[in-house]
Parts: sequence; structure tokens; C-alpha cells
Amino acid sequence: MKKYLLLLQCLFLSTLSVQALAQLKIVVAFPTGGPTDRIARVLAEKLGDELKQAVVVENKPGASGSIAAQYVIRSSSPNSTLFLSSAGALTINPAIDPKLSYDPTKDFKPVALVTDTTAVLVVGAPTEIKDAADLVARIKKDPSRVYSAGSSGIGATSHLSMEMFQEGAGVKILHVPYKGAAAVFTDLVGQRVDMFFGDLPGVQSLIQAEKLKVLGIIGNQRSSLLPGVRTLVEQGIDGVIPTGWYGMVMAATASDAVIQTMSDALAKALKDAKVISQLESMGAMPTYESTVDFKAFLKKDAGRWDELIKRRNLKLEN
Repeated sequence: MKKYLLLLQCLFLSTLSVQALAQLKIVVAFPTGGPTDRIARVLAEKLGDELKQAVVVENKPGASGSIAAQYVIRSSSPNSTLFLSSAGALTINPAIDPKLSYDPTKDFKPVALVTDTTAVLVVGAPTEIKDAADLVARIKKDPSRVYSAGSSGIGATSHLSMEMFQEGAGVKILHVPYKGAAAVFTDLVGQRVDMFFGDLPGVQSLIQAEKLKVLGIIGNQRSSLLPGVRTLVEQGIDGVIPTGWYGMVMAATASDAVIQTMSDALAKALKDAKVISQLESMGAMPTYESTVDFKAFLKKDAGRWDELIKRRNLKLEN
């Protein structure tokens, strides 16, 4: 009887181990409740429906995405661990951090591009500044007045957008890096820092509460969520390239068959009416690109950040 019970116990533990390895998860490099987390949870629910399996979201914030990246690379279950990442961990970190402990092109396999997000220039409200063109005019009119832009850290997309804005508008702005976007928003609302360049999903609630004002949209298209707000290009400010994309990758040790299965499931999920509605309501546009196309996209994106970082002589303070 004891041998029988011991055998049952071993079989039970073995089953748990298999189930644990089979547990699908989406890792994000930002805290719970942020825009990346919200996008991940929308996708996790539908991806689970497509794969007939529960998908959980696991948050690994810090170090501009490097902590999450390393966690995924070192996972003991690479075939069941997805990484939803923005440009930071995959295409910016390699260009700005000479001590980066991983190589995105060697340590990850692309799965699919999943969304683009509307990016905006915002300031604290209320304000007399009408739009981005008016802001540029004010900066040029009074050189003695220092205008500042907060970012979530050196090399963050909020920082690099500011660098592009300086070039496109021909102005100088003081960069104020923070340890995360939440601290920036506190000072932005309190008008202790003048401006912020970021994704709409991250600032939408503050805009709706009239604590922030949008001065311009980064990109070539206006947003239905921001009626009447012109793009920076329409306001005569060129060269500020949209930064807000999100894509899925897996560790390089994941099998190609699993990569294809995940990519196909994401393609179906992003066609779902509910998913489209949920993403668009937060300023994210479903934008599927296959594994092959996403790989080419990553290479091109990495190239443009490398050029900008070298041109602006930007360095990460390690």
C-alpha cells in the first residue's frame, strides 16, 4: 500500500511539474496597471481563447526592460514564455548601453508585432500654451527661460522623442530623467517640469481629467481620441518619429514550431472585434506583422536609434 501511495504521489508531482512548464505567460517590463500591462492583459485573454489555455501576465519592471529580458532569456520553459516589449529592451538598449548583458538579435526570436500606439507631446494644465508650434515660438522668443522635459530615464522613448523634437524644432530643452513615468507625471501635473513626450495610453486618464493638455501628436495621422489636435508635422515640426510600438518575442531557445503557433494565434486575436475595441479605446492600434516581417522591422528600428544616439552623443550613466 505504501509503495502504491508513493507511486501516486510521484505521478501527482510529475503532473504538476508538466502543468507548470506548460503554463503560458506574457512577461512585461513595467508595473501592473501601466499601458504595457494593460495591452498585455487584453492580448492574454484572447490568446488564451485561441490556444485553449490560460495565459497569465507577469510583471518584471526595472532597468529599462533589461530585467524582464534576462528573465525571459533564462526561463526554464522558453516555449511557454512570451515577452511583450517596446523599443526599449529590443532596439534602444543595445545602442545606448555598452554594458548590456544580452544581445536582442541573438537571444530572442521575433514572434509578431502587435500594436502601434499614438504618441503625444503634453504639458501640465491649465496652460496658456496653445499647441506645439506656440511652445516652440515661446522657447525661441525668450532664450533666458529654460524649458524642461521629463522622461522615464536616459534612453527611454520619452527621452529620445525629446531629442528628435529639439532637432526638428531647432530649440534647446533641458532633459530631466526620472526613475519611471509615474514620478514624471506627478511633477508634470504640478508644473515643476514643462513637458513630456509619451504614449497616449499612459497619459490618457490625466488628459481626460484635464490635468494635462496635448500640444501635438507624434506621427503622420491624427487620433479620433484627440479631436482637433494637429500632428507635429502639421505644425511645421519634422523629424519626430513615432516610438510607441509593442511586439512579442520569445527566447532564442524556443522552438520554431511554437513561435509560428504563437504568431498565428496573435494574428487571429488581433482581428477580434472586442480586442480591437479595447486596444483602440486606450490609444493602441492593432498592427500585426508576421515573424519574418517583425524581424526586418526590428533591424530597421535598431538602426535609426543607433544613428540618433550617436548623432546626439547620448550616453547611459551606468
